[in-house]
Amino acid sequence: MSFELVNSALVDSHVLTCYQQLADQTQELASIVETSCSSNDPFEIEPVRNEFHEVMDAWMAAEHLNFGPIELFMRNHRVYFWPQARFKTANAIHELIATLDEMSQDSLDVSEMNVAVQGLLAVEYLLFSENEEKVQLEPDTVGCDLLTAVSDNLHNIAADTLDDWTGGEVDFANHLKQPQSEQGFFEDYRTVTRAFFRSLANELQLISDVKLKPVIGENMDSVRVHLAESALSRRSHRNVIQNLHALQSLYLGNDGPGLSALVLPADEKLDKLMRKAFRKTIANAESIDIPLEIAAANADYRPSVEKLLIQVQAIGQIVRNRVANALSFRVGFNSLDGD
Repeated sequence: MSFELVNSALVDSHVLTCYQQLADQTQELASIVETSCSSNDPFEIEPVRNEFHEVMDAWMAAEHLNFGPIELFMRNHRVYFWPQARFKTANAIHELIATLDEMSQDSLDVSEMNVAVQGLLAVEYLLFSENEEKVQLEPDTVGCDLLTAVSDNLHNIAADTLDDWTGGEVDFANHLKQPQSEQGFFEDYRTVTRAFFRSLANELQLISDVKLKPVIGENMDSVRVHLAESALSRRSHRNVIQNLHALQSLYLGNDGPGLSALVLPADEKLDKLMRKAFRKTIANAESIDIPLEIAAANADYRPSVEKLLIQVQAIGQIVRNRVANALSFRVGFNSLDGD
């Protein structure tokens, strides 16, 4: 199997699928928010919360693809400025609301405002916060105006990103399929594959070092709930599961070859190990049926949480060492720059 064929398959069946789903789900969120905020009836929050979870699932499935059009105009940070804005979103929202009392919904545009109020963290805060400063969400309120503006902004970003992948001024998919074309972003087919490899390795490290390890601590007495990724919506663990399924799809392929098709000819035992590692890690993750931050402090679930961290770290080490070697990629100690 050649780099060219794997790249083309991953673009069509993995990348474009992920970004199409993100565009579709953000459109659904924007639609249901608009309907709920323009109704004459009381605001029904549960349907909106459910759609938020669908958008988060879609983002978690695409999060590892942190190259290409998603980097343009700070789109990745505007969609999901985490963990940088973990403790800043609430303050940014309330500071903005304090200036919006006289502003109509039609004139509210968050696209050039603080990134902390532009994306999914802002939607999560508006929908799930239960503190004493909870923002009121009812038709003809500032809270509904802001939720509408942020939801519209998310869909605009997702739609523009998909457009740049599939055509528009960038047509990034074509650059990955034909990297040696005029004004190409990549030197050759191998360089494109390396971008996918880096997506796999970097996301595994993110899961391990940012999403799991800081939260679960050394023992049950050192669990840090406030560091959980989606503590308000209680979906930190769901995020990790979505991430792992997406990385498994990147490796195995989806309706076409994935990175596995390049590893298998070089090291059949390694390919079997990778397949088994993903299968067992996902099975363990899905066996934890309560929020991560709660499971980490629960004697019955703690062993499975600790095992999950070890499993993700192990896959990361296998990818950075053995998979990199099978693909003839050189990997730096603290980064994946270079060849």
